[in-house]
Amino acid sequence: MNKKKCRAEICLATIFSTQALFTPVKTLFLLHFMMQTQDISFLKFVFTFASFVFELPSGYFSDKVGNKICLVCSRFLMIMSLLAYCMFPYFWGFVAANLILGIANAWESGAVDSYFLILCKQFEVEYSSLKITIKKISYLFNFTLMAISTLLYSINPFLPFWGTIILMTISLTIIIGMPKEMESTRANKALSSNFTQNSKVVLGKIVHNKCLLWKMLYTITCTAIYILNFEYYTVVFQKAGIGEKIIGPIYSTFMIINALGILVYQKNNFLVLKKLLLIVAPFSFVMLISYKVPLVLLAIFIQQMSFSYYNCDLDIFIINSIDDLTTSSYYQSMISFVNIIYRMIITLIITASFENLSFNANYIGFTIILFIAYMIDHVLQRRLKNGH
Repeated sequence: MNKKKCRAEICLATIFSTQALFTPVKTLFLLHFMMQTQDISFLKFVFTFASFVFELPSGYFSDKVGNKICLVCSRFLMIMSLLAYCMFPYFWGFVAANLILGIANAWESGAVDSYFLILCKQFEVEYSSLKITIKKISYLFNFTLMAISTLLYSINPFLPFWGTIILMTISLTIIIGMPKEMESTRANKALSSNFTQNSKVVLGKIVHNKCLLWKMLYTITCTAIYILNFEYYTVVFQKAGIGEKIIGPIYSTFMIINALGILVYQKNNFLVLKKLLLIVAPFSFVMLISYKVPLVLLAIFIQQMSFSYYNCDLDIFIINSIDDLTTSSYYQSMISFVNIIYRMIITLIITASFENLSFNANYIGFTIILFIAYMIDHVLQRRLKNGH
């Protein structure tokens, strides 16, 4: 394998592992088979619980036996989950499907970046820039898949799932054919310490990296609020008088807007636009509660760009903070584990806030919190550049 082939295979293996073909119609599929709202909520809980429980063990296992093996297992489990949806379309079949998918998600989270990072070092490819490129292509590819998802579903409810199985199989085939990890890296993994010792070492690295801690705190706060706000777009649309026929096309543009956010992050000559985007982003919540259609659409555009920008920024920062490939999978799994806990705390706080405060009051609160967070981040970044 040469440098060019390495880049191409990593790109294709990532892009074809998408779930964008069935995600838009997943709820419709469950309702089609007589699932109730509480059943769907329970299935989401099963997925989240499985991902949470297996997050740390999967990262440790990846470092012990090899990232490629775990990545292959993850893709295989994803295919098994989709097959369960198709072959056992009833409640307990869906429970099994979400349990398997949650485990697959946990196994992939630590192994995928570690394996690709090792390959890139082996073939002298800069993984950070490659990951940004992959994100842009993935958003555009996913937009295409989401556009045809409902069409396939209208023909046959199972088609989006079978289509995803085909894409996942292509991804799995590419990964199986990719090179093994470097012998020296695998040898070091075999000599690594036990689970408890690894946990102390890796957690110590995270706790003592103040830049990483702040980046996680800042980025996860922003993205968690944006994700929860996504659920309330429909409420804003209704109050703004935006019809149901227009809502679908609005949602379909999100992937393209996300790709633009990655482009802004990537290009150095967009520095002024970056600063403007991050300054204006907190005030997008005030635009939403104006309930004026032009401002609502502008707010959604700003939020989707900011969301992809923050996600990309954190991903690249984490990759660049990896200083030991022998524990890289567990390191990323530990970060993901901490992120899940923090997101759960934010979700509980915001849920309680919506129960006690008005809709508009919460959105004004989001504006204040995000603006203060941005100003703190701005000051810290200036101090960092000045060597403090």
